[in-house]
Amino acid sequence: MASDLPPSNSNGLEDLTIGNKSTEVPSIQPQTNQSGDTLISHVTPHTIPGAVTKPGPTIEDLPNELLVNIFSHLDIEPPSYSHTTLHDEPTLEVTSSEVQDLKNCSLISKRWRQATLRLLFKHTRYILRYSEDDYRPILNDLTGPFRQFIRRESFADIVSSFTLVVREKTISNRHDGRPRLCEFDGFWKRLFNTIDPSTVLIAAPVEALASLTSSTINDVDSWVFDIECHYLRLQRPESKELVLTEIEVLPEESGPTRFDPSVPGTPQNPDHTFDDRLHYAGPLGSFCAKSSEFFQIRSWTSLLLNEGSNLNAFKTDRWWELETPSILRNLVGTQSGTLPLINPGIRSMRYIAIFPITAQFECLAQGLPRLDHLYCQLVPRNDALEDEELMKKIDVDDLWMERNNCYAQLMREMFNNPPEGNYRYLKTFESGDAADTDAWHMAVEFVKRAGGGWKITGDGVFERDTGIEESSSDAPNASPFPDELYRWAWNGLTNVPVSPDTGNKVSRRSQIIGTTNIILGGKTVIQAEVIIRGDLLRTLPPSTQGEKAGNAVAVAIGRTFSYFPLKIGDHVFVGPGSIIEAAMLGNHVNIGANVVVGKFVIVKDFVKILEGTVVPPNMVIPSFSVVGGCPGRVVGRWRRGRLRGWI
Repeated sequence: MASDLPPSNSNGLEDLTIGNKSTEVPSIQPQTNQSGDTLISHVTPHTIPGAVTKPGPTIEDLPNELLVNIFSHLDIEPPSYSHTTLHDEPTLEVTSSEVQDLKNCSLISKRWRQATLRLLFKHTRYILRYSEDDYRPILNDLTGPFRQFIRRESFADIVSSFTLVVREKTISNRHDGRPRLCEFDGFWKRLFNTIDPSTVLIAAPVEALASLTSSTINDVDSWVFDIECHYLRLQRPESKELVLTEIEVLPEESGPTRFDPSVPGTPQNPDHTFDDRLHYAGPLGSFCAKSSEFFQIRSWTSLLLNEGSNLNAFKTDRWWELETPSILRNLVGTQSGTLPLINPGIRSMRYIAIFPITAQFECLAQGLPRLDHLYCQLVPRNDALEDEELMKKIDVDDLWMERNNCYAQLMREMFNNPPEGNYRYLKTFESGDAADTDAWHMAVEFVKRAGGGWKITGDGVFERDTGIEESSSDAPNASPFPDELYRWAWNGLTNVPVSPDTGNKVSRRSQIIGTTNIILGGKTVIQAEVIIRGDLLRTLPPSTQGEKAGNAVAVAIGRTFSYFPLKIGDHVFVGPGSIIEAAMLGNHVNIGANVVVGKFVIVKDFVKILEGTVVPPNMVIPSFSVVGGCPGRVVGRWRRGRLRGWI
């Protein structure tokens, strides 16, 4: 009987190489006697040495370097980095993920835990949770164990991003719990003394977000908006060489806070303390911070603010009167005297708000920071508008008219000729919303005639060929876009679902001049013998270096000119015999009979102009004003409680 086993050597042993060693083991080949009969082997599986039955190498036998390399392939982008997540309606579950392969691997063994730990803490999060008892420790104390852990494990150099999730509206960094401006400056200094992330994201109710950023907000109407939280994200280049890190190092605070009433000798009434180096008296008598440590502690270059959905506000009868709870006014500053907190080094800004009220968006349009790139998204990307329960009591026309009003404000500022303020420096504008198809085709024809090196590179996208020499400013076909702008992009095209019945009533006996330059809102009444002019020209001298500015002359030779658009908002009433040459009429404006509104007048929302008033040119009429006389002046103010039955 032939054996399938290899023949044995001379001494009946086989040399097997196990590892790097040669081992002799008994041969298991059947043996025969002199007559050729097969003998029963006394070698059984139980007598085979363990070295022969030992399995091959396992993952546990791999060196640490290979183990870490394998686990690195399980390292995925955190949810807080997702473009879709950050541009949808904000949620406090922004850091939750269904895929937790790397975290599950860290639970297998201590060795695997050590191999995955540095990958896990590359993107850190801290969820602020308070216990149910009455005592609430300050934020410095709550985050103390986290900072100690980072220092003990030497993870400071691997933390790339930090996300702070706050579920409470009211938070404090003072032992007495009394709010104070800039009280969280010390928290940010201690945190950034421990870690040095290139991305920081805060997901918190707007009240807590305002406290963390030293902002002052009006939260009287916050219950109407009922927004779970806002997102605020700051980013900077990851290269440490590009970042200035000369930050004052603060020791861990061991004693009582500055205004601890339990310690003798500390001020007992901190609300009356006022440091004019840090604070100033803002509008409406409120105190505002001159700067915020959160924005200044690093050289941030990019900012994202997502204020969530405003749909609940449109369910109220007088939604236009509501004040949106937001830190936007603090970020960009306002004409009423609020100083901007935004870091001047920020060059890219993303603003997301689902159908914001025009008065809120006006803060951004009029107070645009010094930016190279601006992104706006005002329409939801999900199916929120198809939710019948959510859309109850909401007039869809109101949503789209507010959306159009917001973009109209931005366009008016952007296409001033020449652009004013920080619009001169804007290089790219992107919208997360689709452009209206009809408006897009009109814009295409306009840009084709204007020239300037602009071309259509896609649906909703204009781009300028920077290699083409720009037309001179005195050329008749000078580009309507700002000089620095080279990309203008919408998110495709769509047919905006606005009802064709706008509710406007215009008398046939009125004269509307320059209709292509007039933006008419909804539910506006224009009575007989009214003259509305949209043909006003704005002439400006060409910008020539070394040329002194002389007196304006009537001849426009060698000058550029453009039509100034006239925007008329919603719910505007114009009495008979009036002449309107204004630049803008806001929402809910009541103009009496035989009124003359001079050239380039700006009329804000909720303004009443009395009969026979002559408003002088270039006058700006603030909201809630009553104007009368010749020349016109503000003779009274409206209170919110007296606005019922306005129009």
